Amino acid sequence: MLQESDIIPYHISQPAGEKVLVLAPHPDDETLGCGGTIRLLLESKKSVKVVFLTSGDKADPSNKLSKIRHRENPPLHPEDEQGFRNTAHLTEYALLREKEAAAALNVLCVSDYLFLRFPDRELHKYFKSARERLLQIIKEYLPDTIYSPSPVELNPDHRTAATLSLEIQRTGTENSRPERIIFYEVTTPLRPNMLIDITSAYRRKKRAIKKYRTQLRLIDYLGQITSLNVLRTLTVKGPKYAEAFWCVNEGWRRQDLLDWLGYKGIITEEIQGN
Repeated sequence: MLQESDIIPYHISQPAGEKVLVLAPHPDDETLGCGGTIRLLLESKKSVKVVFLTSGDKADPSNKLSKIRHRENPPLHPEDEQGFRNTAHLTEYALLREKEAAAALNVLCVSDYLFLRFPDRELHKYFKSARERLLQIIKEYLPDTIYSPSPVELNPDHRTAATLSLEIQRTGTENSRPERIIFYEVTTPLRPNMLIDITSAYRRKKRAIKKYRTQLRLIDYLGQITSLNVLRTLTVKGPKYAEAFWCVNEGWRRQDLLDWLGYKGIITEEIQGN
């Protein structure tokens, strides 16, 4: 019979990565999912770059700023262009979210960030364009680690970000292939193999979350993420707050990923035992 420690870590790990690229499908994901770890990395003199894949233009259609549109679309891969060039999706609301992101990152002391501005909730339609842009960024920045939302997230853009991360790790050149992908959780708890004590960085993370005023009006993200960070201390003694991650090193095969997500060897053992 497997014990709890065979399923979830019972120890704290150090934040992974010397040169880190954080993918945020929308402004706020980076702070909600790994804001404490980002701060700890920077305190340890690591390099952190945040890339926002969309500007979250569809989060609140009722907001009057969502009606004010600008024709400023990102460059696209030829196979993604059809039906997109005449779509002006960038709005004043999206630009406001970008301003909030800049304020939140300033609290975390992140100075290196970029907005790619793909359409919100449609990232999967522009997969090749997003991959092309990210590969260009990676060739210039040369990160050893990518932090991304996990494949089990609810939002489609979050799941697309996870697929992009794995695709980049699989197809990148030798000089631009990240050593590890580290998945973080926002809307859906994942099966972690890494827990980071963010107690010392929690107050700063909380201040950063509060900069996302438009999103906090919609959902109590601060309360929910705080609860999740408290829950993640269940198996470790000492920390008041922790962030959970699933670290996938370069050697993981597709079947390894599926086995991990499917709890192979855990659920099957219980079912067979009954």
